[in-house]
Amino acid sequence: MNGPRLINFKRFSEASGELVPFYVNKSFPKKFRLIRFFFLYGKKKYFRADHAHKKCTQIIIALNGQIKIYTFFKKKKKIFNINQKSKKALFIPTKCWLKIKFSKDQDSLITLCNYKYDKSEYILSFDEFKKKYY
Repeated sequence: MNGPRLINFKRFSEASGELVPFYVNKSFPKKFRLIRFFFLYGKKKYFRADHAHKKCTQIIIALNGQIKIYTFFKKKKKIFNINQKSKKALFIPTKCWLKIKFSKDQDSLITLCNYKYDKSEYILSFDEFKKKYY
């Protein structure tokens, strides 16, 4: 299984603004079927996420600000920086622990998910995650 990785996307600019299109079957990794999405707003002195998923894969796209995402996957820790101008989204596979740090209050992102919300599929203890998956 591939680990967390950046995904390139296109951005079209003109005098009136910008357009960033996504095509479900082209822009996302194979077999990623969009089921739900949510917006996340942060405060700079707190981490968000701080969990892993057993079944859900995600694509994280910065909407506003500079966002640092710490990932732990198969004995590797990686840090990704994304922002609204980078033309990059971050793919998060299953069984990948992540922590999200916003650089300013009210930075925001959108997360696309291929699995419904189900609290039982979350891994909320980093110790449990390390024993089973890291």
